Amino acid sequence: MHCIDPTIPVTLISSSNDSRWKPPAVGVMKYNIDGSFDHDSNKFGTGIVLRDHTGTCLGIKGSSGNGALNPEAVECMEVREALSWAKERNHPSIQIEADAKLVIDSINGNVLLIQWENKNLIKEIKHLISSFYICEFVYVSRDNNQVVDAVAKNVRHTTKTLEIFGEFDPAICVLLEKDHNSS
Repeated sequence: MHCIDPTIPVTLISSSNDSRWKPPAVGVMKYNIDGSFDHDSNKFGTGIVLRDHTGTCLGIKGSSGNGALNPEAVECMEVREALSWAKERNHPSIQIEADAKLVIDSINGNVLLIQWENKNLIKEIKHLISSFYICEFVYVSRDNNQVVDAVAKNVRHTTKTLEIFGEFDPAICVLLEKDHNSS
């Protein structure tokens, strides 16, 4: 079993707010994504939680790094990573959900609302979108993105890379179960 680091305070991997995760349409895979950024060190963590229309978690991925310019850059990198992972897994119909409103609005619209430093990342993302039959981007509040927020924070703190299929850490299972029961 791949574990979320038990030395990370539990406040980083749980929330008192109820999550309102909504399943995608039948045949569409949902990639919830999030990034975690430390302004003092420029360290970041990214997370992806992959689920199907029944709410079943099919995989979790997380990575960390140094040197991101800003939180928005981390969110853009995370969208690009989710698209790459979906392409690797041969998922032609996907929905990406994130709590980065400006990034989602910039991808969905013709106007780039993000900082100029991140515009090339948006161009890369738009190029990757053409690889999919269905590819939609949805903004959700952080309260509705709790599981992947926990993954991103944990990998930022531990600097460990995760790619998990099957047996998930009990702390993540609790959040997944809360999500599934509220949808």
